[in-house]
Amino acid sequence: MDYQKNYTAINAKVWDAWSAEEFEWTMPISHQDFAQALNGSWAIKLTPVRTVPKEWFPPLKGCRVLGLAAGGGQQMPVLAAQGALCTLTGC
Repeated sequence: MDYQKNYTAINAKVWDAWSAEEFEWTMPISHQDFAQALNGSWAIKLTPVRTVPKEWFPPLKGCRVLGLAAGGGQQMPVLAAQGALCTLTGC
């Protein structure tokens, strides 16, 4: 297999396997987490045991956010619930 030409297929296969195993970074956020974010109670994970400090974020209402290499993209609905205008790209 020519890996340079098939990296997207390899990447998709890995993400599919992780998703089948319910790997944390491939799972969507829950409806409850989204509802809490709409009510102002939210957090975005930096690592499995640490969240991003909220002071690292600018005011989010109307802020344009590009999710590039954003893993499973779980942070995008949380940021959108805060009024950010989110775009998420993937391979």
